[in-house]
Amino acid sequence: MKRLGWIALTLVFLVLGSLLVAWPDLRELRHGKNWNVTRVEGASGELAGVVVSVDQARVLVLPELPDRAALYLRMSLQGDGQKMRDWLACDLGLTDDQGRVWRPLSNIVGLQIIDALGDEGDTDNSCDQSRILAPEDGSPSMSVQAFLVPVDVLDNLRLRISGMTTRPDALSLPIRPVLRPPPG
Repeated sequence: MKRLGWIALTLVFLVLGSLLVAWPDLRELRHGKNWNVTRVEGASGELAGVVVSVDQARVLVLPELPDRAALYLRMSLQGDGQKMRDWLACDLGLTDDQGRVWRPLSNIVGLQIIDALGDEGDTDNSCDQSRILAPEDGSPSMSVQAFLVPVDVLDNLRLRISGMTTRPDALSLPIRPVLRPPPG
């Protein structure tokens, strides 16, 4: 019986020691993920002093890939320039009801999607570039992104955005893309 008590006491100290050593990593994990996602049903919302708006969303389904859609997204960030820079980085992606995430394309294919679906005069600024290069007068800073998503999720897509310093808080906005016909 005495031996069982020593074993139990050893296990308690082992668990306490493990928690003590792992505590900084557990805190970092908590702050490294978007736990508090604010779902907004309108086209804009506020996160850490910055108003994020979905300006345009267009989608193109190519005949060669009928199960995939190329999506163009133009959004704006507006607020105090220092608050925008304080985010340190943009973390954005498209999500669906099942929790799947699609990240922006940052390659030549993404640029081709932006050229094909974007407007004349669109800048190629990513979210980070528009955040850093925010106009000093407080006017919106525009950002364009391209995504490749499955066609069956187009009705349920949401833009989830956060910054490195806004975590664990994030913002989720609905995306309602307009279908564009393939180039003919």
